[in-house]
Amino acid sequence: MPASVTPPLLELVSVSKTYPGVQALDRVSLRVERGEVLALIGENGAGKSTLMKILGGVVEPSEGLIRIDGAAHAQLTVAGAMAAGIAFVHQELNLFDNLDVAANVMIGREPVFGGPLKLIDRTALEARVTPLLRRLGVDFEASTPVAQLSLAQRQLVEIIKALSLEARIVIMDEPTSSLTASETARLLKVIAELKAAGVAVIFISHRLNEVEHCADKVVVLRDGAVVGELARGAIGHDAMIRMMIGRDLKSLYIPPRRAPAGAVLEIAALRTQAHAGHAIDLSLHAGEILGMAGLVGAGRGGDGELHRPQPRPGARHARVRGRGGRAKSGQHPPAGERLCRPRPRRAAVGRRRVPTGLP
Repeated sequence: MPASVTPPLLELVSVSKTYPGVQALDRVSLRVERGEVLALIGENGAGKSTLMKILGGVVEPSEGLIRIDGAAHAQLTVAGAMAAGIAFVHQELNLFDNLDVAANVMIGREPVFGGPLKLIDRTALEARVTPLLRRLGVDFEASTPVAQLSLAQRQLVEIIKALSLEARIVIMDEPTSSLTASETARLLKVIAELKAAGVAVIFISHRLNEVEHCADKVVVLRDGAVVGELARGAIGHDAMIRMMIGRDLKSLYIPPRRAPAGAVLEIAALRTQAHAGHAIDLSLHAGEILGMAGLVGAGRGGDGELHRPQPRPGARHARVRGRGGRAKSGQHPPAGERLCRPRPRRAAVGRRRVPTGLP
């Protein structure tokens, strides 16, 4: 490379990762410039998270090179990635419920006083974290215990933790999966601010409208390999879908061969214990697929547990294949007609997972 040419901030060269019997990544190459937002997209299992864990030093690549400012590395450690200016917003939350927001954001980097005693300076700690909270416009304080935060608020704490590192490369793995529309808009504004400051952002998301909004370049993974790139002017919903799945969007939906028959399930005034103030009515017809969507914690998982005890008798009514009745406390539907088996709650004991709460 000529001396006059500035190397990219980050470059991956033929990076592969092989597990026993599985080729998770197959000679992946990409580059990210300073002040660039690169969106990494692909279907579930395409290799996105594995690739980012390699960059974060969590997973060791089987082969290939990682270049940062032109310096080659066969692999990175977590400490080496942080020293190189790489910050990671993980899809899985990594927070301590027994600590407050400030302690979680600055964990391992707390300001101390008292010489060898190394006492944590709470005033300095909150002074460092509070401006980051204001930057994202959150509705909680640095002293708020994490145990009191909602799932979306905890996701914001993860983002704030990454911003506190003043990194040169910020990797965001599904950062908006639990955020509201207003919180997402604020995060996209922060991404624009990072870009203006010369920070590179790798943005992983299934929400393609967000990718269209913020990305300068899109890299598409499929089956562990890069299948194409889209420059800013070529980024579009249909183009991204086509590259992700390898076919046109119109081939995704197959019209039914016959019209839906009569209702086989009807639910009236369904109330779950978690959302007792809201009644739900729905019906399911033969030959029909009924989809239920919503954010985590919205109540989707409780709708099938009609046989569970309910504190408000008579608050719901279910009809299965024309046979109806109220779901009373402790009452089970007729054999073969349960709506669904409740997902067992699991308790971790040592290295074994023990199912609990089974009927």
